[in-house]
Amino acid sequence: MDEQQAKRVDEAAQKFAEALMESYKALTDPTVSVQALNAELTQDFFDAVIDNLHAQGESNLALTQGLIEQQQRQREALELLAQESVNAHMDFLDSMFFFHRQSVEATERSTREH
Repeated sequence: MDEQQAKRVDEAAQKFAEALMESYKALTDPTVSVQALNAELTQDFFDAVIDNLHAQGESNLALTQGLIEQQQRQREALELLAQESVNAHMDFLDSMFFFHRQSVEATERSTREH
């Protein structure tokens, strides 16, 4: 093989290697691009899930706080109702004892006068 033939073979091999590298690059570039897009979509999905869970957590917290406040108001109202009920019963018993005492005193006065 003479030098010129060797040079042509080297050039052909060089062109073949460059063409092969370009083919691999042409195949890998879209794959890398698709992988990057998939990674971005996955990140967006998980960001949306996290945002949604955060919003639900805040909503649940607000609802729980509202229920706690409502339960506190109900407890206070029940305490007031119970206190008023006890006061009414005490007033009723006091009035019964008052009338009983009045009756006893009237009876004692009437027996003393006779």
